[in-house]
Amino acid sequence: MQVVVLDEATARMDPVTEARVVAAADRLIAGRTGVLIAHRLGTIERARLVAVLDGGRVVQQGVRAELAQQPGPLRDLVLASAAVETEPAERPRDVGGLVATRRTTEPPPAPEVGTGPSLAKGIAHALVVRPEWGLIAIGMFLISAICGGLGAGTGWIWGNIVQDLQDGDTPSWLLVALVACLAIGVFTLVSAIKRYPRWWIEILLRVRMSVLVGQTAQHRLPKTPPGEVVARAMDADRYARYADRWVDFVNGLAIALVTALFAGTWVAGAVLLIVMIASALASALGRPVAGRSAARASAARASFGRSLVSALDSARTIKLAGRIPQIHRHLRKVDGGRVEAAVFEHRVQALLDGVPILMVQLGVVAAWAAYLAGWWGLATAILVANAVNGFDWFGRVAGSVVTEAPGTRAWQKATSRYAGGADLMDLPPGVDLLTGEAPGAPEVERIPLRELTLRDVTALHDDGTIGVTGVNLTVERGELVLLLGQVGSGKSSLLKSLAGLLPHTGSIQWNGVEVQDAELFLRPGQVAYVGQIPRVLSGTFDDNVRLGFDRDFEQPADDARLSRDVADAGGASALVGHRGVRLSGGQVQRLALARALAADAELLLADDVSSALDAATEIELWTALRSRQMTVIGSTSKRSALERADRVVVLVDGTLADVGPWRELSTRWGHLAG
Repeated sequence: MQVVVLDEATARMDPVTEARVVAAADRLIAGRTGVLIAHRLGTIERARLVAVLDGGRVVQQGVRAELAQQPGPLRDLVLASAAVETEPAERPRDVGGLVATRRTTEPPPAPEVGTGPSLAKGIAHALVVRPEWGLIAIGMFLISAICGGLGAGTGWIWGNIVQDLQDGDTPSWLLVALVACLAIGVFTLVSAIKRYPRWWIEILLRVRMSVLVGQTAQHRLPKTPPGEVVARAMDADRYARYADRWVDFVNGLAIALVTALFAGTWVAGAVLLIVMIASALASALGRPVAGRSAARASAARASFGRSLVSALDSARTIKLAGRIPQIHRHLRKVDGGRVEAAVFEHRVQALLDGVPILMVQLGVVAAWAAYLAGWWGLATAILVANAVNGFDWFGRVAGSVVTEAPGTRAWQKATSRYAGGADLMDLPPGVDLLTGEAPGAPEVERIPLRELTLRDVTALHDDGTIGVTGVNLTVERGELVLLLGQVGSGKSSLLKSLAGLLPHTGSIQWNGVEVQDAELFLRPGQVAYVGQIPRVLSGTFDDNVRLGFDRDFEQPADDARLSRDVADAGGASALVGHRGVRLSGGQVQRLALARALAADAELLLADDVSSALDAATEIELWTALRSRQMTVIGSTSKRSALERADRVVVLVDGTLADVGPWRELSTRWGHLAG
């Protein structure tokens, strides 16, 4: 036996589209057992058997035609639905050709977003952030590199001690200087290690703060998948690491200069520079190969991850289809490619890491060869051999300064765009990452709404798709205006443009005054928006409704008909699960509506918030919204909502086709309502 389960497949469809989908579902489940989960009575008209659930229990089941005639839950729902169907219109028999037409034009101009300062200026700014942690630590690293066990200063003193001992002298003061130099090296290294990580963390936090501010600012940035924005911000280590490359590169040059000064000959410094340059060239020339191998390995890991996650997400479907062996073979094949790419990447990296080590050994050989050739004395030979031992690292970072520059600049430009074009090291006024101090949320000027006027409004999507065009409409304070139309008729686009989420042309006036900057003016406080697919936070009911503000919870939850669900779950502090996974579709919609109501905005925009509600709950919801006497513009295809609206706006193919009370429109447009 094959079972087909359709979970709320038609919840957000208008009746015309719903009829087409249900007819297609009939053909799909022919010869199979079908289970359709629905709230609309119209959706189950073709079903022979029905089951009614309440509070997580089946309270009634049987033949639909019989249950609809006898007292019980189904009969109550039928009566609740029939109570608002004053003039039910006959549904058209042929609905196959009623499909919205795609309307396109030139895409709206993209917002101008900068890419921040140049890479050199950005790194320079990063190095001077928190000088007590950054610059001072950098100076201490340089001192420890000169005075440490392998430092140029230590090597010079040690060379002179050996020279004096060969000459039969007692180098007392040199021994004291050696001990003091080593002690200074240890002290400065410990102090630098204590300070430098704080500077590093400061860089990471500043980058992430800049991105957070840019992404949460009122003005819209180019649409980017949230995962990409988070990944860029979390990759801030790249910026700090590149700044650290420059620190090591400059310190390497300084050590070469100090070595030449102590030795009294430029040749000593040149040996170090040759080792450094040769190592850098090897790194630079090998980096493209390493980059390609790393990219191949990364792509292979990502491919395996996608395949694994996809298989796990589809576990039930795979089991029902009996395709587990095939999935195992596919995962083994993908994993084999991942392992092969990882092995090649490590081989290339091992080769590149070996070149600087080889150059250091050649540098030591060159130092003693020069001594044997009589080019310099024993002290200088020990000085150069000692100093060159640390230059495998300086050689690598010298190459990294060149090879990592394009990637770091590309990252900086992209991340700066996500931050609104800001310098990633700039902090908002009043923010101190060390103490945690930050200014409070700015007060939003509330302008009471008396009249909202739309004149020739056209909503445009980023790709040039016209959502709705040429809309002329006036909404008075306290009115409930509902949009009606097929899927794709422009309802959501119009609501998003009124929320400042989509660009528009034409005129939007608030109390007769032109809205000059929709993104800034049509903001929370003035306008509350509930999307068709609401977002829920992974917290409690209270977290989702209050959003950290001092707002009422009880009344908005009650008006959204959520109070019973909250009580059943254990109260306002009950968890809703990861992104609301513990909630049903209707509960998610009502939770988002409660959040919007808690803001007590002048205008509520509700995009099909009752699609997953049964008839009785829906009637209660719209009655509660009317009792609040707030201005509401929403979209729906349900008669129970349309009957309670002051006016219904019918949209057809992106244009306004009709406006008026539902009692006047139902005979012409009743086929769009269910």
